[in-house]
Amino acid sequence: MPPLKVKDPELLPGTNPDTDCQPPPEPLITPALDEEEEEHVHAVTWGALENGADGHSLDSWRQRPSRWAVWLEKAALAVEKPVNRMIGNQRLNPFYHTGAIALFLLLVVGLTGFYLFLFFQYGYEASYESAARYDNQFIARAVRAIHRYASGALVITTLLHAYRTLFMEQFRGPRWLAWVTGIALTGIIWLAGVTGYWLLWDTRAQLINDSFIRFLAAFTPWAAGYVALLTEAEITGKSWPILLVILAVHVLLFLVAALFFWLHIRRLKRAKWLPETHWLAGLTLLLIAVGIAFPLTMLPPANPLTRPLTVSLDPIFLFFLPVAGQRTAVFLWLSLLVITAAALALPWLSPVRSRQAAARLPKVNILKERCTGCTKCALDCPYGAITMVERHDNKPHKYIAIEDPSLCVSCGICVGSCDGVAVTLGETPPALLWDEIALRLSLVQAKTTAPVKLVFTCERHAAHNSFENQGTATSPAVEIIALPCVGVLPPDVLPRVLEAGAAAVQVIGCPPEDCRSREGNLWTAQRLMRHRVPRLKRPYAQSPITAVWQPPNEFARALHTPPVMAADETGQMQPDYMASRRYHWPLTWRHYVAAFALLLLVLLAQIWLTDVWVATAVNHSPRITILLSDPAAPLALPSEQPIAYVLSLEGQPIWRQSIAADRLDVPLFAENLVDPGTYAVQWWLELGEGHGRVILFDDTVTLTPGDVLRLQYQPDHSTRCFDDDCAQ
Repeated sequence: MPPLKVKDPELLPGTNPDTDCQPPPEPLITPALDEEEEEHVHAVTWGALENGADGHSLDSWRQRPSRWAVWLEKAALAVEKPVNRMIGNQRLNPFYHTGAIALFLLLVVGLTGFYLFLFFQYGYEASYESAARYDNQFIARAVRAIHRYASGALVITTLLHAYRTLFMEQFRGPRWLAWVTGIALTGIIWLAGVTGYWLLWDTRAQLINDSFIRFLAAFTPWAAGYVALLTEAEITGKSWPILLVILAVHVLLFLVAALFFWLHIRRLKRAKWLPETHWLAGLTLLLIAVGIAFPLTMLPPANPLTRPLTVSLDPIFLFFLPVAGQRTAVFLWLSLLVITAAALALPWLSPVRSRQAAARLPKVNILKERCTGCTKCALDCPYGAITMVERHDNKPHKYIAIEDPSLCVSCGICVGSCDGVAVTLGETPPALLWDEIALRLSLVQAKTTAPVKLVFTCERHAAHNSFENQGTATSPAVEIIALPCVGVLPPDVLPRVLEAGAAAVQVIGCPPEDCRSREGNLWTAQRLMRHRVPRLKRPYAQSPITAVWQPPNEFARALHTPPVMAADETGQMQPDYMASRRYHWPLTWRHYVAAFALLLLVLLAQIWLTDVWVATAVNHSPRITILLSDPAAPLALPSEQPIAYVLSLEGQPIWRQSIAADRLDVPLFAENLVDPGTYAVQWWLELGEGHGRVILFDDTVTLTPGDVLRLQYQPDHSTRCFDDDCAQ
């Protein structure tokens, strides 16, 4: 194996490792270090820590997940397992990168949307013709398809990310902001997609418009005014302001989504904005390929005089269209509203036992008298719960670490980052960690004469596995110790475990990019590989210390993973323990092909669903709509008495609407379903007893399924009659 490259320690700006991180004036005697080591000598170290945690237990540090969260994670792991096997390298599992992929897709949606905006025109016909022109140009046609497919993929990826956050219970305490903004973000992205479909003014937009009118009619008094505005724009040909407003809402929703993305990650240190280069390149090529190979199809333009009976449905954004106007729609929207409200309130409404357990978790606690200001804990904390400030207490150190418990999630990564034993969780002494390890090791040694293997894992793995009877009399005994996160483990503890009699030490952590504490597995891997301080001491670089990074349902497989073998100078195969701790295994073309072939299948499924034709509603009956933007218009003169509008079929009134004299300035809109057939339709304004009526429509019409008969006031077609004449 080639000689290791030792990186310089990562420290905060302005820190001098030679002068700012020195021990107190009279340090305890510690073993001499290799002269090439850059770790700093401390008064107290994990390698020479005295016992001192009597009466305390490591259990107080552990974050036991809720039972419901474990079951949700089991479902996710069942899907992820074949994906990992198919790809062959966990680094390319898309489930581990949903957050960064979502942001990349948002950028794609924004860039392609801006391109389409440059050539878009406004108006019922103009907007539809703009989309038709896109289809006649190669680049515009592909960009339009990419915009649509990336939007759908964005919603799917966001939902997957939310599900992952849910079963990892990353929504309590200081993480509430990320959770709440994430839920709101999903709704905003969905609504932006709906307005995007609305812009084209085709039959899909017509159905969206119908649903919006029903919403206004059910919850506001503005339905009639809105329909009058649409109709007037259609008659006059001045519809561009309506489409301009929809476009403005569409763009505004995108900008709000971008703002919520920023709020979503603002409390994270080292937030990962974009996925790795291979993801960027692969996803870009996939989107371009499907955009070129599968252009979007144009639906017929919107026609207010007929209702579409079928529609090409996009279930991601337009799932509500097949049930629009039915009682099922009420149940659908109420269910979604309840689920969304419950999700938003989850950080505060989770089960009492879960909330109490989360409240009892100990927070970061800096032992100020031991702190040397080396900045490692502040650098390693994923949530910014530790900051470094200048020291003014006559100590020979420039900085001191200051904790902020309100930002702490009790992951314990800071404990593993401090080789000076100056960080703990809660009020328990840091010696608690070594006491627990020494006790567990001595107990298993007392039970067997076989070599003992000590395994460190995280609480997430512990929740999915039973650790009973892991060893036998004929094979090395195994003792498994669960920590809140493997990042809790200081690298100096592992050599001490070997010196205490363990034959081997193994660390089993979560896969890359899948740590519940975000960076605990990464920091531990880098410490063991001697790429990050505090790191495993050079004399122990080839000690029997290994690490495996696997999901919780692969724990048994990880437990029996042998060390990597390599040829020594004599050609003999020997364990290469340093290589056995590596975090990322090399990627090959086979891995890339498998991963992106899988993503291509998902995209093709999404494309297929986008073009599935479904019935728009169970009830396709024709309808007669009545629209009066000014109900007093047929009177010619203002009326001081109530009036009524009446609709009759075959001489039988089927609808009547009385209007008070002070409500004549309120637009009137009504919709009546009828059976298909031929009818003598009459619509009149009733002026009151003895005052006659104004006939507004009188004709025989044939109505077929989906037809819309729109009745509006037309002065040239109205006649006035009195009671005796009207009866004839």
